[in-house]
Amino acid sequence: MIRIHVKLVPLTPYNISASLKTGERKVMFYFGSDPSFKFIPPTTIKGLLRTAACYAYFEGACETVTAKILLSNLDRVESELKKCKNSEKKAKSSFTCAELQRLRESEDCESKVYANILGDVIEKFSKPCIICRVFGNENIRAKMRIVMSHKKVNTQFMSGLKFTYDIKKKSEGLNIEVSKDEIEFDVLCEDEECKNVIIEALRQINDGIVRLGRFKSRGLGILRAEYKVIT
Repeated sequence: MIRIHVKLVPLTPYNISASLKTGERKVMFYFGSDPSFKFIPPTTIKGLLRTAACYAYFEGACETVTAKILLSNLDRVESELKKCKNSEKKAKSSFTCAELQRLRESEDCESKVYANILGDVIEKFSKPCIICRVFGNENIRAKMRIVMSHKKVNTQFMSGLKFTYDIKKKSEGLNIEVSKDEIEFDVLCEDEECKNVIIEALRQINDGIVRLGRFKSRGLGILRAEYKVIT
């Protein structure tokens, strides 16, 4: 087992949103059963690392490769989906390796639309890509695990954050609960491939390509990743 100790140092505040709807113009920070106990779930960190790894391995990751093809064929996808009976779904933006293999086996109209457009890619990813091998999917177990070093985080409110789409209607702006706490955790890797993928993901974070949480367009969630490999 290889352990990578990681510290994410926030250069700007970040918000991991709760599902709580208050009726006020507030976005609360994530919590469990106790609204006063704010914390960052390991799944959020795993999602951050997976997204960063997809950028690091752009041409070899199922999600980024399929996203590129679907975006360039969006008009065709939407046109073909309209021909499917009772189809009201929006066009998918990407597919994982497991989802691609389901397309191979499915006979419904929507699956055939995507299969026709992604035929070569389905063959390419008949075996899991490097991202799915490391982070896992519904068919394979992940090679990595996140162990958080802390639980509760301190929060404060940023007041009056405004958005162009409702600025005429809501002049008071939005209050967002944010944290500036450092985030420490260990990534436990089964092998060298996993270690290399995690390190490349951390480099993407340091390049500013991937940010944490919501309101990234407002400059939130910019991080610096510090790490140490412990074998």
